[in-house]
Amino acid sequence: MTSIFTIENSHALWLILLLPLLWWLSSNTKTTLGRKHLRLLTTFRAVSLLAVILGLAQPIIRYGNQDISVIYALDVSRSVAADFIDKSLKWIDEVEERHNPAHSRIIIFGQNRTVVSSTEEAKSITIADFGKDALSSDSSHVEQSGTNLEAAIDESLALLGADHVKRIVLFSDGNQTDGSLLDLVQSAQSSGVRIYPMVADSAQVEDAWISNVRLPERVRAMEPMTSLVSVFSPSAASVEISISADGGLITTQSYVVKQGFNDLQINIRLPEAGSVPLDVLMTVENDPYLENNRAQISAWVEDKAKILYLEGVSNASSYLNEALSEAGFEVTVNDRIPKYDDLKLYDAVVLSDVLANTISSNSMKDIKRYVQDYGGGLIFAGGENTFGDDGYSNSILEDLLPADFEAQEKRKDIALVIAIDRSYSMKGRKIEYAKEAARASLDLLEEQHYFGVVAFDSQPYVPVPVEPVKSKRKAEALISRIQASGQTNIYPALGIVYRLLRDLEVPTKHVILLSDGDTAPAEYERLLKRMRDSNIVVSTVTIGEGGNPGLMRQLSDWGEGRNYLALSADSIPQIFTEETKKVVGTSLVEEPILTVMKQPTGSLAGIDLQSAPPLKGHIAVKAKDTAETILVTQQGAPLLTRWQYGLGKTVFFTSDVKNRWSADWVQWEGYGKFWSQLTRSVTKQLGSTTVFFSGDRENEAAVFNLTLLTEGGSYRNSLSPKLRVTVGQEESSVDMSQISPGQYRLVVPFIGQEAISATLEAGEDISSEVVDMAGSRAIFPGFPAEYRFSEPNLELLSVVASSTGGELGARAEEIFTPSGDTAQKRFALWPVLMTLALISFLLDIFVRRSSFAWKRLSS
Repeated sequence: MTSIFTIENSHALWLILLLPLLWWLSSNTKTTLGRKHLRLLTTFRAVSLLAVILGLAQPIIRYGNQDISVIYALDVSRSVAADFIDKSLKWIDEVEERHNPAHSRIIIFGQNRTVVSSTEEAKSITIADFGKDALSSDSSHVEQSGTNLEAAIDESLALLGADHVKRIVLFSDGNQTDGSLLDLVQSAQSSGVRIYPMVADSAQVEDAWISNVRLPERVRAMEPMTSLVSVFSPSAASVEISISADGGLITTQSYVVKQGFNDLQINIRLPEAGSVPLDVLMTVENDPYLENNRAQISAWVEDKAKILYLEGVSNASSYLNEALSEAGFEVTVNDRIPKYDDLKLYDAVVLSDVLANTISSNSMKDIKRYVQDYGGGLIFAGGENTFGDDGYSNSILEDLLPADFEAQEKRKDIALVIAIDRSYSMKGRKIEYAKEAARASLDLLEEQHYFGVVAFDSQPYVPVPVEPVKSKRKAEALISRIQASGQTNIYPALGIVYRLLRDLEVPTKHVILLSDGDTAPAEYERLLKRMRDSNIVVSTVTIGEGGNPGLMRQLSDWGEGRNYLALSADSIPQIFTEETKKVVGTSLVEEPILTVMKQPTGSLAGIDLQSAPPLKGHIAVKAKDTAETILVTQQGAPLLTRWQYGLGKTVFFTSDVKNRWSADWVQWEGYGKFWSQLTRSVTKQLGSTTVFFSGDRENEAAVFNLTLLTEGGSYRNSLSPKLRVTVGQEESSVDMSQISPGQYRLVVPFIGQEAISATLEAGEDISSEVVDMAGSRAIFPGFPAEYRFSEPNLELLSVVASSTGGELGARAEEIFTPSGDTAQKRFALWPVLMTLALISFLLDIFVRRSSFAWKRLSS
């Protein structure tokens, strides 16, 4: 082979210029030595100096070498079949004997590794089994519970013989649990190392295992949460998944899984706030390994969602309150809007049938700010108090809602009957005010409307028949003739009203009953039910508190109308006017309403709206252009609209939430689910916009990441956050390291099977508010990744082979043939030259000091 001579340090050759100086000094030195003697000594010195100078120049002779150095890296982890390990050792023996490489070593590896020089020595290595043998620092033990390909190949690169053609034969399935083999590819390329992977047979284990468990980053207590459990099964099978929290069983569900990976969705609720450890257990018949059938994960649970509920009808708040409370909300029923700072204590506000004049302008501004800037949610439900001249049209609150209140118009299809008690108890001012009230109601009607009056004492009669309003003056005259006399008997009067309205074909039939309620008992409930079946609504006005106000309230409940209390006679006309306005206004539509889904949404997923009973009324609104119209009536009128307003969301439900228009809905089994899911869809989003704290498991360590921002979104840098880390019974305070703008990290290695929990500590840079927003995280070590039995990672092995010039599954001849690869062997001349310099130096001393030597040399 061709040799190449090179000089590594040519600058040292300039020192050769010292040789003439050496001869000049020698010739000009006064000495007792003879000239020949001096010349010989100078020659020795010159040779010594020249040898040193040439040695400093580092002359090297290079020549080609095709001797092969090979490292056999044998994966003995749990995922590799045992017979493959035996076959691999036998193969190594055969190729060693046949090809006799100049240098070879064997690395036996799994989670750790050891180096041996022969297969006999390899067979003496103890392979530790997870759960039976602890990982030992003893080089005669290799742990099966993991596969660190990166560490094995890194050591192989270090062991390869210098100045040799370099080969690594990797026996593995390519399923690495630690490190990254691809990180070493470039290093192997630059070192001229070819890697030849031999695909290992996977351990033939018919074993199912839990691959992963995923939870939402943050959840609220008692909030339905979907956990995703990913399981691997070698074949189709029936499995049972159980989830426990703090040792208490939450749910057990059965599934039929297919061969391969399966994602199983399991809905759970966590009752308590804080860091909650969850234990997920899979049960499969005839499963050989139980270690991989269990997974542990921690959930950070916030407090229950807090709801502020204002109900316009005070005794009707129980329906929604109970539905939301049973669904896991913390509901506060109030009669006023608190100040903005107190409003921020709630995640959503529900306004149900609340009179507009009971909410001040400042309170409306606070609600707007609460939704727009704070991100709170608002649900606005309709009702008879939310329309009319005193409604929300052109208000601050209307600007916040996803729909506008439509302008008031007169209805064309109304039948109104006034039933007036004319008994002796009504004599005097009461009967006069009652007649004035009837005339006031008549005055609000138009010619196409139907109007009638029934007066009653012990017997009813009809002073004004039910017919279209044509001559108000005539009807007013008939009303004026009503006189007080006799005893009160309401039942036959309602019977007359029922017969008058029953067959009348108008969609809105309304009755206003005026009495003190002091009447004989009767089958009122049955009669009122027949009236409601004929779409007749009955409202009542109770005169004073001396009669039977309870009966009057009950009649309005059965008649699905409203009940008013007139404490003085002069208030009767005002009450009649208010009630008639409610009946006449078009924003109030009282008729059977079917619920039609217009735009499907996840917030109503799983709710069978086709089974929902009809609603009995709603207010007419017009959806805004950018709003979602989710539900409509059978005529296409908006029933449920929603939109994003700033950081928050608002919902407008145009019917009510109680036993008026939703009288049948509150009995419907979907009522609670409908309102709980809709409420959750608008509650303030969990988490913080300035603090992000997370934990995860990476290889054999728990990794905690913290991101801190200012309110303006800028990174908070150069801080010194600390975590209070708990491992078993040990607790310590540990500094986090900044890894990028605003981001801090702490890596804590697992010790055995103990969980690692971490909580941010308050300090100079970290306020207690930030600590509360961050919460706590707990990370569990989990079972060894080697118990995730799967197919060989051919993609990884192929990339490694092609990137380094090797070949997947190559024959021995291809591995041990240099194939044009030549290693440069170096022979450094400086040791020879330094030896020559030393010999010349010693001869110089010997000849100079020994007269005998000089005499012998001169002779």
